[in-house]
Amino acid sequence: MAELQFWERLPQVQLAVVMPRASKRRLKHTEHTHSFHELAFLLEGECNWHVGSRLIRVHPGELLLVPAGEKHYEITPGREQARIGWIGFSFADADHPVPDFLRQPFSSGDYVHELKRLFDAVCDEHQGEAAGHIERAELALREILILICRLAPSGTAVKEKAATQPVRGAQLVRSAALTLTGNLAQPMRIRDLANYHSLSASHFALLFRQHQGETPRRFLQKARIERAKVLLSEDALNVKEIAAACGYVDAAHLCHAFKSATGVTPKAFRQRRQTGAT
Repeated sequence: MAELQFWERLPQVQLAVVMPRASKRRLKHTEHTHSFHELAFLLEGECNWHVGSRLIRVHPGELLLVPAGEKHYEITPGREQARIGWIGFSFADADHPVPDFLRQPFSSGDYVHELKRLFDAVCDEHQGEAAGHIERAELALREILILICRLAPSGTAVKEKAATQPVRGAQLVRSAALTLTGNLAQPMRIRDLANYHSLSASHFALLFRQHQGETPRRFLQKARIERAKVLLSEDALNVKEIAAACGYVDAAHLCHAFKSATGVTPKAFRQRRQTGAT
């Protein structure tokens, strides 16, 4: 149980950096060491860590901790790209060994979104100047250490278990579906939504179809048409305004999509509702 107390050792932030976007060129950092521990979080893409004599492949949504004093560098393989967050930290009272399970990549699992938020919080506060910014950064880091210890309470590297994947997949798809229906007016790309969930576009589409019964693109198209029907029935907005509210480029695109889906134009649909026709 000693490893579970890792977070209790009053961590102090030494550096905090989150790449604003995935590097579109080959990412390579020269070999170096730190006097502090470095926690890395692969937010997007693929990346290899060279730690001492080890070559470690890290996948999206996985974390890796490089202990203080160990030589290391990161490099993206081939034509891959990567977006990474780094937090360097030491302990206020005394240095402590890194738990063995943190020396191998481990999945962020159900905590992926919370960990992303906390990484951003540590970075923002560490670089800020507001009152208490240092304390807030260290509190967020402490939360991160609590969560990663929960991910591997037995002291072993943890991947998502096959038995829990269907449940987590269903949760992810429900979350994605709510995001799509709640942001119909936004020019949202399916690839961006997949990246947000640390998945490739193809894997995300497959998972979505398994749990929702249709592709995310088809789901989004149907949601926009249903929203357009509601707005046309309310008779408060014109067709151009409804097109914008439903995420279409213009009224012409709405009319084409609406007629393809319903067999009638938005104008005809509205007229039928006004006259009470079915």
